[in-house]
Amino acid sequence: MRTLTPAEALANAAHHHSLSRPGTSIEAIAAELVGLHNTSPVGPYLSLRARLPGFDRMALDALMWDRWQVARFRAMRLTLFVFPHDLLEVAAAATRRLSESWASRWLRDSGLSQREFERLAKGVTEALADGPLTARALRRALGVPTSVDLPGVVSRMCDAGKLVGGAPPRSWRSPVRRYHLWHDVLPDVDIGRWKEHAAVGELIRRYVTSYGPVTIDDISWWTGLTKGRCRAALATFDTEQVEVDAWPGPLYRTTGPPVGTDPGSDVTALPLLDPYVQGYRDRVRFLHPGLADFVYDRGGNSTATLVHRGRIIGVWQLSEEPGESLRYHLFAGGPARVRREAEEELEAAGSLYFDRPVEVVEYPTMTPLSADGGRSAFHPLDSRIHRASRRQRGVTRPLPGANTDSAD
Repeated sequence: MRTLTPAEALANAAHHHSLSRPGTSIEAIAAELVGLHNTSPVGPYLSLRARLPGFDRMALDALMWDRWQVARFRAMRLTLFVFPHDLLEVAAAATRRLSESWASRWLRDSGLSQREFERLAKGVTEALADGPLTARALRRALGVPTSVDLPGVVSRMCDAGKLVGGAPPRSWRSPVRRYHLWHDVLPDVDIGRWKEHAAVGELIRRYVTSYGPVTIDDISWWTGLTKGRCRAALATFDTEQVEVDAWPGPLYRTTGPPVGTDPGSDVTALPLLDPYVQGYRDRVRFLHPGLADFVYDRGGNSTATLVHRGRIIGVWQLSEEPGESLRYHLFAGGPARVRREAEEELEAAGSLYFDRPVEVVEYPTMTPLSADGGRSAFHPLDSRIHRASRRQRGVTRPLPGANTDSAD
């Protein structure tokens, strides 16, 4: 059995996730990450900003809403992702059973009969024949009372490849979507093209290639599929079992030489729920277990993180009250260069989100996400903070502790 160093093991994911090298295009990054996480409407934009030099959010808008070369779809773990067309077909077929099971539970709990659902779905289809509408506009057009879960009907139609969410009517940061008929904007995308068994194997092959080495627990967590189905899928393509010091196993990777030993030297600001930090069941590979409560909430959701050499070194948060700013906290100290790079990264992320430069505020202390009854990963620094220091880029001082990097 081959033994990999932690650096070699981290280098593979860092390479495929464009953390040790810049990405080449929006489509290529979305493919190698096996989908851009889209639970947060700004997630894909911030994930791409961190990986694609010179990224312009209008380029993603054009790709999603004008040319429709990538599209939003609920797939792994019943989570929304942005996929290129070929990957969307694979992911949809591989997770179809999850989607159908969820749709059955939703219909049972919605109070609608199958006939009522079909009647509403027909009405939605007819209303959208004249152009895209939001769920609220559809409710008005169809005269559906607020007691009926019409957004749920629309979501189930999206899962079935009948509708697809399009551009928000106002701000790009809004979760509100205009819905289109699938065949109007994605006529060549057929979510029934793949057989389920083959699609599961292909989806997991892509995951193991980009995220490996991984455990069966990791694969099951990421896909939402049973461990038995994940084990069976591993037998459909060439893998090898490896060992990595201090990582739980057994670990699997696609066969071939390791990508290298360099997980990247830049500090990268990844958004909450970014695929790199959300894509594993066991996070010991890039985070000390004692720090997990500062990054992941009780639901297993990851907050926005600062990553250096493949490991998580801190967290950050976009804040609009009392004023627009970007807050961050570093877990451990290190060379002044690391802090400077972190603040430069955060300034760039803040400028994208707010469309202008904003103040970067360092929080030297933070409380665990489980404190005070538990908090969401969306707001990791909205807790009792002992003090915050407002700093300008270029003003440096020693960090309170040690870092794995060499001295400045």
